[in-house]
Amino acid sequence: MTTPEANPGANPRSNQQSYMASAQDVYGALEQMLQFSAVFDLIHKDDQTKTVTFSTPNINGLFIAKVTEGTDPSSGVVQVTVPVEAGDAAQQEIAKFYKDLGDQLMVQGTTQTMPVATTTMLNAQEQPTQAMPTVPTTPAANAAADEGQTASTTHRAPKNKFTAMLTDKNTGKTSAVAVAALIVSAVYFLIGLFAMATNPPIGLCVVFAIVPIVLCVLAFSQTQPGRKHGRMITVIAAAIAVIALVLSLIGAVGGSKHESHTTSTTPSNASSSSAEDEDRCKTFAWPTTGAATKIPAPKSTRGMDVYEFTASYSVTVCDVTASDFESYANDLRAKGFTVDLAKSDDTFSAKNTAGDSVIVMHNPNEDTMSISIDSKEDADKEKQRKADEEAAKKVEEEAVKKAEEEKKAEEERKKAEEEQKRLAEQEKKAQEEETKKQQESQNQNAGGVTPSVKEAMDSYESYMNKYCDFMEKYNSSSNQAGMMNDYLKMMQEYSEMTQKIDDMDQSSWTDADLQYYLEVMNRVNQRLASVS
Repeated sequence: MTTPEANPGANPRSNQQSYMASAQDVYGALEQMLQFSAVFDLIHKDDQTKTVTFSTPNINGLFIAKVTEGTDPSSGVVQVTVPVEAGDAAQQEIAKFYKDLGDQLMVQGTTQTMPVATTTMLNAQEQPTQAMPTVPTTPAANAAADEGQTASTTHRAPKNKFTAMLTDKNTGKTSAVAVAALIVSAVYFLIGLFAMATNPPIGLCVVFAIVPIVLCVLAFSQTQPGRKHGRMITVIAAAIAVIALVLSLIGAVGGSKHESHTTSTTPSNASSSSAEDEDRCKTFAWPTTGAATKIPAPKSTRGMDVYEFTASYSVTVCDVTASDFESYANDLRAKGFTVDLAKSDDTFSAKNTAGDSVIVMHNPNEDTMSISIDSKEDADKEKQRKADEEAAKKVEEEAVKKAEEEKKAEEERKKAEEEQKRLAEQEKKAQEEETKKQQESQNQNAGGVTPSVKEAMDSYESYMNKYCDFMEKYNSSSNQAGMMNDYLKMMQEYSEMTQKIDDMDQSSWTDADLQYYLEVMNRVNQRLASVS
């Protein structure tokens, strides 16, 4: 890879600056500075020769900066070649270039040396052409120059490591990992607040802390001096993550204490459970109907949790000792519950020949005995009743379905009849129209007047004769005001009649129709003339 010429055909000028940093560090700082500078635009770079080409907005042409090793491996030299036509205007730009590069090196923790009082100007062939005073890059350098010092002055990074850790003078884009670390830490902070109320396990709190901690470590590595921006965001994210971890651990420890306190109070709760059960026990009466009548009633009349259904019954009887349980088990045997019998010190289960099943369990700690009886007969009756209900419901649904089908069939039948009637009317109308056309055609072929035309013209002539008779009477009357209503009616009829004649389609008339029309109109006009 080669570096493009700064300005072909021109005679460029160059100067150089020395730094107390390795050539590799100086080149890295130079590259970083040009990438994020608002004044200098990076055009091209060659990592092998450590050469970059850049431009400035105010000067035409390209600048070339090359980094070489100084007098020893711990120093580096930057040589900048400027276009000849830039003239003295390039001096300020080069001074700013060296100053920005020195600041970038200081951010990265390296040292920068003061330039010598004068810097030799070289042409493209390294031949001396003129001497230009080099602008010091730092205020300390200016002070050294004023004092007449020609020896190099060293500027070192701050010795306070904590302050250096918080320093974030990097330019350019903010690290996406730093932003992600801040967001995840904020979420973990909310989880820590939630943990204060829910008391989760300590292990779960630690697991949730792993993600924000890892992101903070990655963000810290990415925001080292000379890299991406976002060091302060990373520090804030780490602080939030630590606070969230502390909150979640406090919540977890509080939950552990609460659990141990609950465990310690369990015996007292157990001892009080019998008292609570004692309060629940109430006097009850043994049922006289249903499944409960198939087993004997217990001696105690106090109980709780009574559930009575059509084919089953259950109750928990209070004040029952072990001897009472044995006595009740013997009563069940005497009642016939000996099929599939199973008995222990606290339980009894068996069936009778009818298929009824009973289960009895005694609780010696609380002196209670739970009794449950399932009646097969009642269960069969209930099953039959439900089956009958299902059958009746099915019959009803079928009846409803059949009625809907019949209704639908009736609607279809009516619809078919209406369609047949409509078709018959259409056919009848078509036949009438066809007959009328045939009649008119016969009249036309015979040379006669079309009946519809003759009828209309005859009606018109008849009305006009009636109109003329009225006008003769009206003109000769001495009470014309009394005939005004009749006159208005005649005029209304006259308007309707003339409109009817005008609406006739004369384009389909035959010669005979037209001849008859002229004859009628001639007679009408003669009669009107006689009236006027």
